[in-house]
Amino acid sequence: MAGPTHEGLSVRGVGGVLLVGFRVSPSTARTAIKGLYGDRIKIALSAPAEDGRANAQLVTELARWLCLPRDTIHIKTGHASRDKVVAFEGIGERELQNRLARLLEGEPPVGRE
Repeated sequence: MAGPTHEGLSVRGVGGVLLVGFRVSPSTARTAIKGLYGDRIKIALSAPAEDGRANAQLVTELARWLCLPRDTIHIKTGHASRDKVVAFEGIGERELQNRLARLLEGEPPVGRE
């Protein structure tokens, strides 16, 4: 049985890593997935953009939501921008797509009850 899919969500494999675009809104009341923003996933973050705190929260939350080790997720581009490209290592493209689709559907993280 295939997992959920989201048209428009882009996962690209480049140089042994998978790249996914995100649009972040820092300094919000609460951290939450907001859905798709074009081909990117929009995420509201409670951390402010100062001193890289929103970037750190993005990586931490993605690791938690997707049940991946934090050190396998890195911001590739967009450190000082709302539009970011995040690199994922150690996971297959289809599995990452499935986990991201589940996340967008509001389903619980993979491997958690």
